[in-house]
Amino acid sequence: MKSSVKTTLAELLAAVVLVVAVAVILTVGFSSCATTDSGAQTETVKTETKKKSEYSKTDFMEELQSALNKDGAEAALALYETKLPAKYADDFDLLFLKAAINVSAKNLDEAQALCTQLSARDPQNEDVASLAVAIAKMRGDKAERTKQINLLLEKDKMNSAANIELGEDMFFKKNYKQAKIYYKRALVREPENIDALRGAGQCDYYLENDEEAEKTFKKILEIDPQNTQAFLYLGKIAYAANEYKIASDYAKKALDNEPENYECNMDYGMYERYLGHYNSAEKAWTKAIEIEPDYFLAYAYRAGLYDEQDIFEKAIADYKKVVELNPDYYYAYESIGVLALHEENWTTAREAFMKCYERNKNNISYPLMITYCYYKEGNGTEAKNFSNQVLRKMDRNSIEYSMLRVFHDRAGERPLPQRISAMTNRNLQGKMYYYLALFYDMFGGAEFANEYYAKVVSMNSPMFFEFRLAEWRTKGKVPLK
Repeated sequence: MKSSVKTTLAELLAAVVLVVAVAVILTVGFSSCATTDSGAQTETVKTETKKKSEYSKTDFMEELQSALNKDGAEAALALYETKLPAKYADDFDLLFLKAAINVSAKNLDEAQALCTQLSARDPQNEDVASLAVAIAKMRGDKAERTKQINLLLEKDKMNSAANIELGEDMFFKKNYKQAKIYYKRALVREPENIDALRGAGQCDYYLENDEEAEKTFKKILEIDPQNTQAFLYLGKIAYAANEYKIASDYAKKALDNEPENYECNMDYGMYERYLGHYNSAEKAWTKAIEIEPDYFLAYAYRAGLYDEQDIFEKAIADYKKVVELNPDYYYAYESIGVLALHEENWTTAREAFMKCYERNKNNISYPLMITYCYYKEGNGTEAKNFSNQVLRKMDRNSIEYSMLRVFHDRAGERPLPQRISAMTNRNLQGKMYYYLALFYDMFGGAEFANEYYAKVVSMNSPMFFEFRLAEWRTKGKVPLK
């Protein structure tokens, strides 16, 4: 399974706006390739051969870029009021750049008004239409966004901006094959477009074309040697190939670029955990929690790390946070139940397993554990009432029914060892041996209990949580009797 990427709409929009602003600065600011002012082009040529005698358009662009880089969009916009010469007040390039900076500053009304004005002056201008797409997306105006995308495609089927937008639509629908087609079209006109390359690489990653994805992300690094997403995905690809050290090195480079990036911290922690660097993993996941304290996943990862190290109090605290933030993540309830059993906190364990049973009624482990916990709480009546309700809905010929029936009325266990030994499903067989052992532990029969716990452990197949409980029992870590 490929690890999922958690990308918010806000992050996506921020990336779009950043690309627009940078592209404008580089292409408009220093080449004036989109200008409709032939006099400005002449002026640019002149400035290459002699000193400027007056504050020029190029001077303003350089000062604008400096303000944008140093103090942000609002500072850059202020220069239009204080430093822009009157003769450039209606300059197409500078108005377009002003619109783009307004988008970065989230002044969408101003940006939209400028786009409308510029589009009227040059209806075929694809840069203006691309910016209009970004504005519509930020407004959440799907109809306007679609309209602007279609206008771009009418002008040029291979328009990079439009095809990237369509690619993103398909990507978020998990239609990776179609998304890749759009990203490839975007690369026809702009073979070094970072967004299109990133999209194509992500599609190949999720389509499990790892070799092709790796080539694409390495190409991105040739264009942009510090590209965070390229480092991040090269780490994911290495991790999929079980190359944990390489994965960790790539994730560390991504993290060095963006230490406040949630995904960078999550991935780095995961790779460090597989390398056995538990302190580094804990630090990374703790940082991820600080970045997004209301998202459950980092708590789940850190809980598992604590659990693995037998730091049970911290593990339970994190698992409880997981279910607080995501009540449907019932595996966290399962872990709470297991650790509560270790602490012999029968009520907490029962309540946790009840949550599991509410969400997955097909797993026999949960009603068996709930019944067991009721007995350990000294409430045999509720144990029988609960197990009786479950038994009524079960197949009477199943091994699961027979085992719960034994817990219900403490009889009929004698045929079970033979039936269990004949099973071909190893996981279910291991579970049934465990619950047979637990039955003897509860109702007298320590010698039989120890025999069946040992059988579970000898299977060496920890694909079910009962295996861990059996290990604890045989190693004397928890009595469970």
